[in-house]
Amino acid sequence: MTREKAYKLRALIVKASAGLADEDAVEGVELFEEWVVDTDYATGDRRRRADRLYKCRQGHTAQADWEPENAPALWEEIAKPGQGETPDNPIPYNNNMALEEGKYYSQYGVVYVCIRDTGVAVYNDLADLVGIYVEVVS
Repeated sequence: MTREKAYKLRALIVKASAGLADEDAVEGVELFEEWVVDTDYATGDRRRRADRLYKCRQGHTAQADWEPENAPALWEEIAKPGQGETPDNPIPYNNNMALEEGKYYSQYGVVYVCIRDTGVAVYNDLADLVGIYVEVVS
């Protein structure tokens, strides 16, 4: 295969990846373009940053201090399938996530179970949300 053919195939794969469900897309993070400053993003766009996949919550033009991990009103991290189903496979919490009742999350070496949906991304450390949205598991 020539390099030119490989580039054409890569472009087709990237284009096809836009139609993947989130649970499939997160398995192929490398297929998604890197988040870039001064780029227009639409609601639902998915971008890669630091080997994590994020989904745009609301359309905007990216600014230097609006990286997905630092702008929870604009971006939500997509968790890998199966994460959060058991205490042994918790979702790593990054202070930029909506919490789902019954799912397990970890932060700073502590595992928590969500006792009530947040409905929107929360920004506090999980330790600050004990009794409100989570309970300590370990």
